[in-house]
Amino acid sequence: MKHLLILAMFLSFSGLWAQEEVAAVEVNEDDLGEVSDGFKENFFDALSEKARENHDRAIEKLLICERLQPDNGAVQFELAKNYMASNAFAKAETHLLNALKISGDREWLLDTLLENYNQQQEFDKAVSVLERLSRINEDYEELLPVAYLRVNDTAKALETIKTLDRKLGRNTQRTALKNRLERNSEQQEVIADNLEELEQQLAADPKNEQLYIQLIYGYSRQGNLEKTLEFAEKLEEEIPGSDKAQLALYKIYLDTGDVEKGLESMSKVFASSQLETVSKTEVLKDFIQTSTTNVSLQPLLESVIDDFSIQVEDLEAYKVLASYFRQEKQLAAALKFYELGMELNDQDFELIKNTALLYLDTGAFAKAEQLSSNALESYPAQPLLYLINGAALNQTGNPKKAVAQLDAGLSYLLDEPQLERDLYGQLAIAYEKLGDNKKAADATAKMNAISN
Repeated sequence: MKHLLILAMFLSFSGLWAQEEVAAVEVNEDDLGEVSDGFKENFFDALSEKARENHDRAIEKLLICERLQPDNGAVQFELAKNYMASNAFAKAETHLLNALKISGDREWLLDTLLENYNQQQEFDKAVSVLERLSRINEDYEELLPVAYLRVNDTAKALETIKTLDRKLGRNTQRTALKNRLERNSEQQEVIADNLEELEQQLAADPKNEQLYIQLIYGYSRQGNLEKTLEFAEKLEEEIPGSDKAQLALYKIYLDTGDVEKGLESMSKVFASSQLETVSKTEVLKDFIQTSTTNVSLQPLLESVIDDFSIQVEDLEAYKVLASYFRQEKQLAAALKFYELGMELNDQDFELIKNTALLYLDTGAFAKAEQLSSNALESYPAQPLLYLINGAALNQTGNPKKAVAQLDAGLSYLLDEPQLERDLYGQLAIAYEKLGDNKKAADATAKMNAISN
């Protein structure tokens, strides 16, 4: 399993550096040490489920392994990866810290922890991890300036660029970033002067919505929470028919602990006819993420989602809602939103895949068979769809057709060992149902050969 360093650049400097390949880690039986057969079976079953993106099932298997060997670093790492894939970032962090405690500062572990913190926008923690990584692998030093910028430490970003220039010589990207930071530092004084001028203009024209937006944006760029809140509240007071202030207010209220006002602002966002759906969806995503790290907000999340789902009809919004309910193991609710999304766009491959897999997980095999059959007309070279179709056919009593579909899926594989293993596993089931024990044994042997 190769792991690529993924640092999602939040600022406008994204793309300055290519992703670096930092580790190649393969899990095999030798890596696991002395373990029982039951441990091995559950561990490799978990890897198989993870490859099919059945992360809940993978977690169940891995938790069995954890009970058998609580100090196994590989189990902790795999638990973390599956929790991350399910957007359960707090749980992922716990298992990554456990893995680091067991195995020490391994590069791929720290890199995954860095990814986890970046996903949660916990940039202070991310910087600390990146500093540890840079002591292991100097390639990470190139990413430090942007990381420092994400925590508003411009001075340290500039200092790091100068250090890298002395050590490695100048390069185009660092020089461009350095020049931009120096210009930005000079512009901060100009921005402050401009904001004062805007305030004067607003005093003369207190009903000018655009001036409020400019002041809110300007002070938020400076990190001046007090001034940002002041002008967002003034906008709400002076122009009560404007909903744009709520995009700033809801987050400020939540960050300052005023949950009641935060929820009130969020409700106004969801009900607004002035704001675009993409803005509303981002607000919901932000609240879901905030709720995973703030236990006090979790009881409110369900009512927020109900409010949002009534007000919004949008494909991306339905995906966010379905993903949340799947993470929470509320599969019926997840299916509801996947199906609503399918009504809006039945050609979206990601949506088709997730809906069909959830049909399998919930035992809706006829629906899985029908959806995957229809999808193959649009995506005839997708082996995963043949796997889903074959698995559904096995369960609905048509193993002969399942064999044909699974064989077709094998012909479209491109170096996908886990998917190949699963296709042979379903072929073995189909041949068993047909009473062809020899072919079933051959398929099982091929499946086992891939996993070893």
